Amino acid sequence: MMNIKGLLTCLLLTFTNGMVWAAESTQAEQAMSPAQTSLQSLLRQVKSDGLTEKSLHTAREQAFLQSRHQQQEILAASQQQLSKTKAVTQSLKQKFDDNEASLTKFEEELRQRLGNLGEMFGVVRQVSQDLAAIREHSLLAVELGANSPILDKLADSKALPSIKELESLWYELQRQMTKQGEVKKFTGDYIDTQGQKVTSVIAHVGPFMAINQDGYLNYDSETRMLLELAKQPSAANLVADYFASEAAFSELALDPTRGVLLGLSSQNPSVMDRIHQGGLIGYIIIALAVSGLLYALYLLLNMLKTNAQVKRQLRDTENVQTDNPLGRILSVYHHQYQEADLETLEMKLDEAVLKELPSLEKGLSLLKLLAAVAPLLGLLGTVTGMIATFQSITLFGTGDPKLMAGGISQALITTVLGLVAAIPLLFMHNIVSSRSRELVQILDQQSAGLIAEKAQKGL
Repeated sequence: MMNIKGLLTCLLLTFTNGMVWAAESTQAEQAMSPAQTSLQSLLRQVKSDGLTEKSLHTAREQAFLQSRHQQQEILAASQQQLSKTKAVTQSLKQKFDDNEASLTKFEEELRQRLGNLGEMFGVVRQVSQDLAAIREHSLLAVELGANSPILDKLADSKALPSIKELESLWYELQRQMTKQGEVKKFTGDYIDTQGQKVTSVIAHVGPFMAINQDGYLNYDSETRMLLELAKQPSAANLVADYFASEAAFSELALDPTRGVLLGLSSQNPSVMDRIHQGGLIGYIIIALAVSGLLYALYLLLNMLKTNAQVKRQLRDTENVQTDNPLGRILSVYHHQYQEADLETLEMKLDEAVLKELPSLEKGLSLLKLLAAVAPLLGLLGTVTGMIATFQSITLFGTGDPKLMAGGISQALITTVLGLVAAIPLLFMHNIVSSRSRELVQILDQQSAGLIAEKAQKGL
């Protein structure tokens, strides 16, 4: 307060002196020239501005002093509140420590009182968890349900089970064991290969597998539904017999792995899937093989027909028939050159045999060519498949083997198709060519016999 009074006294004295000086200045200005009057006005303006700024600075100092006092009051209140909070915190910490000690004491007392019951509590929880997991992932969940409230409660419980809860656990265990030993038919839902939900009569053989009249079903633990296999195994024909049978016992293929083998068998590619994996080159090989086998069969039938005609002509050489090679050779001897000399007859018979050779060896070279081209096409498919494999490795690396499976499949399948096509074609070529050689040998023998007969007559 003393400082404020001193400041007010200084301001009053300064204001009074300024008024006196202003009056003197007015009188002096009247005696000055215009230039001196302008300088005096400027001086007064500067002095007036200085006084104004000084008063503003003084007001700011007063406001700052007042704000400082307020901040000091706030700081004092905050420090007081902090002291109270520390006291409460200390009280709560002491209470927490006391509760912790009491809890430790009670837990030890509980452990001593539980005794063997604590071991039973752990066993009950473990059994409940195991049974709940088995039930959730078993196809019996379709009939029993995937979840059991009592099993979930016992699996998550932190207290000793009651007698009623133990009896419920025993009932669930007995129920699960009973259902695992059943072979039962019931009406249920499943998802077919088109993704549609279908209701039909379903039979389950314990927890191992489920079937309907169309084949095997597999249980999906994620959707908790039975799914129809996209591709039924070879033993699926026994399923229809099982549903149609009225006997006490029926033959049925069982999957002991609870659907694992069925799932793997449905992923195995069929023969048509293998063929499709060969791609364009595989189709070409198959077309060549089929056309080659058909052509070889046509040649073989012609050879058998010609062989039968020749054998018939051999049995009756006097009655010459010109519908077979041997008959045409005999016709040259009997009807044209029977009276010719031996050398001329030999040359004419050789000419007749040579005329018959093209028809007897017709198609053998083409058949041999097809048998040689088929494995070469298989090798071509192998090369193109490996190129596709290396391209996949270049683009995606070797992290996912499935990306390389397409090229490797094409490489191997085309090789197999080429060998499968070449082997029967080679056999057919050998059979047809052996028949052709047999007929040629008969013609050579008969022509040699006719020459010998002519030579004997000439002697």
